[in-house]
Amino acid sequence: MADQIDFREICKERRLVTDGAMGTYYREKYGEGGGIPELDNEAAPERIREIHREYIRAGADILRTNTFASNTGTFGGGPKEEDREQLLKRVYENVQAAMGIARDAIREEACGRSVFVAGDIGPIPEGGHKEDESREQEIAEEYRTIARAHLDAGVQVIWFETFADFDRILPVARWIKSVSDAFVMASFSVNMYGYTNAGVSAASLVETAREAEEIDGIGFNCGVGPAHLARVLRRLDFGDLIVSAAPNAGYADRIRYRNIYRDNLEYFGQALEEIAGLGVNIIGGCCGTDPAYIRRLSQAPDKRIPKRAADRPEVRADKEVRYDNNPFIRRLYSGEKVVIAELDPPHDANDGKMLEAAAVLKEAGVEMITFSDSPMGRMRADSAMSAVKVANRLQIETMPHIACRDKNVIGMGAQLLGAYMNGIRNFLLVTGDPVPSGDRDMVKSVYDFHSITLMQYMARMNREHFAGDPAAYGGALNYGRANLDAEIRRMEKKCEAGASFFLTQPIYSDEDIAKIRYIKSRIDTKILCGIMPLVSYRNALFMKNEITGISVPDETVARYRPDMSREEAQETGVQIAVEIAEKLYDTADGYYFMVPFNRAGMIARILERMKQNRS
Repeated sequence: MADQIDFREICKERRLVTDGAMGTYYREKYGEGGGIPELDNEAAPERIREIHREYIRAGADILRTNTFASNTGTFGGGPKEEDREQLLKRVYENVQAAMGIARDAIREEACGRSVFVAGDIGPIPEGGHKEDESREQEIAEEYRTIARAHLDAGVQVIWFETFADFDRILPVARWIKSVSDAFVMASFSVNMYGYTNAGVSAASLVETAREAEEIDGIGFNCGVGPAHLARVLRRLDFGDLIVSAAPNAGYADRIRYRNIYRDNLEYFGQALEEIAGLGVNIIGGCCGTDPAYIRRLSQAPDKRIPKRAADRPEVRADKEVRYDNNPFIRRLYSGEKVVIAELDPPHDANDGKMLEAAAVLKEAGVEMITFSDSPMGRMRADSAMSAVKVANRLQIETMPHIACRDKNVIGMGAQLLGAYMNGIRNFLLVTGDPVPSGDRDMVKSVYDFHSITLMQYMARMNREHFAGDPAAYGGALNYGRANLDAEIRRMEKKCEAGASFFLTQPIYSDEDIAKIRYIKSRIDTKILCGIMPLVSYRNALFMKNEITGISVPDETVARYRPDMSREEAQETGVQIAVEIAEKLYDTADGYYFMVPFNRAGMIARILERMKQNRS
């Protein structure tokens, strides 16, 4: 290989063919007992070298190194720092070994033409829902280690493969460009509708790639067969980006715990010819493809790259999303003190109490009713369906809470679309309470999103589906966090993702009111302050001792007695809530009342007292 290449110019001159699958072909060739291909970079390099040689003989112009899963997850992981250092060293050595194998294969084949090596980087396994800053630093360090191992071995093309978004790619791509002139290809896995499993559309990925100086090319691999990928690609405007397409052979059949791909060689070849005709620079294959598929692609007589279609109209985010048809947002941003209230949907099919409480709240002057999404990880009726029913029955604005805990990206998108189709235009997007520890053997959390990525997903839905009448959404504000500045940084990220407002947990103390004032002084956004009346001495003790993130002062608990009547206790709760609301008046942009045990009458009394105090 030449010491220096201008890979971009080569890709513009003629269409290149990359190799096919490593993983599925490795299992086909060596059987299920063959293990993990990346481990053979050191344990059985002759196996990997032979696969590379087969792809070269088939006509591949590009070999992707056998490093898709060369990461600490493959090598076992370790809880101690010294274990991690050893694992990173092993990752580095494994990548370097893979580079040597690819180059040996090219030298041994001596095919008389240029064959390029691309350093393949796949997503590092991150486990479930994680927002730990130290873990974030570890992940970033590991991606840099993998990239550095490729660069130190002389690779000039870095190929990120099968990612779901740019979150991990962009930081390491910037680092790569700061230390080298390597070509950076970012390749993503989308479904037949053009979305990744993180809910990011192909159009948004292309838009990001076009705007990012550190990205030279964008690709799509895995996830879909060739016909569906062709349909996705037709809708995209790539500008000057180099584009790769490496779909799966098709869709696998599940037979005896194995994914089996049908032999559809000719169909695949014809479909890739159609894809190539869209102006794609690099074609190849992913799962289910083998050297025979690559031979079919390399034998296409025309290697010219046709001119791409004229620029298609782009779907871009406006600088400012307008909510002209949203009464709640209009009132909130006009300076009015907006009043909303939260109900818990029923835990069974009896919606009578929910509807009765909602009617009382509407009569009391509540402007919008929100519905929690299985709080505390305990099942209740669907929040969006509850919101739709109450809105239709009572003709009042409603807002479901949408938690990331219970649905994957397909279910989440379906719920949001369904709610929107039924007139819902406001959402509270939250990460969601964890499943109680005693239930975790039977009930599994999903967390395809966390609150910020779900907001980013909703922003894309606004641009691509709801542009004429966008949905507004807000987030939770955890004022009880020890590091308030860290919470403010999270709020800023949520605002960047399109959050229009924030709701807080119930506030009971002067100290917490001061925290809200501090937050308001640091960030320009709308905050609706949470108020939940305590209904009894026992309830006050429970909130004080068993609910994290909420501070109930001793003097508040002392205003209740164990022997109070229900009416006395409720009156005390009303008085305290009115006092808190009055203290918050100059700070809060609105009030967010949480209805305890469906006792909507307490909220009505609080609102009546507040009006009297202001009259």
